[in-house]
Amino acid sequence: MSRLTRASQLLLVALCGWLAAQCVLQISSKSASAAAPVTLAPLPQLLSEHWHSQAVTSGDLPLTRLPIEYIGGLKSRDLAATVVVLRFEQRQRTLSRGQRLAPGIVLQDIDERGLIFDNHGQRERLPWPAQRPPFGIKQQG
Repeated sequence: MSRLTRASQLLLVALCGWLAAQCVLQISSKSASAAAPVTLAPLPQLLSEHWHSQAVTSGDLPLTRLPIEYIGGLKSRDLAATVVVLRFEQRQRTLSRGQRLAPGIVLQDIDERGLIFDNHGQRERLPWPAQRPPFGIKQQG
């Protein structure tokens, strides 16, 4: 029994020594990094100005950063009369043109390229999702 307690004590002392060494290493690395600050050169914004200027000149709207998911909808020949179902903030909402999604967020327009939102005075686009092939339906002709 005394061998087991001595072995466990020896193991405990070794563990404490290892933890103390880890603490000393962390403290010394923090003081070394604080003594010699590293200055990083600014990264070049490789294509940001290209894309931004292209969007401005072509009249494109920026893509929305709102967490909106297109669920479905009923497209009309007159796209302004289209009704869409969207998921926003864990809720599904059915909207048509001019209706409010949330305070400050209005579905301003619907066109052939997608939905246009007025997000607190800034116009943003949610493009139509890619067409999925029909599943389980055999095409005729």
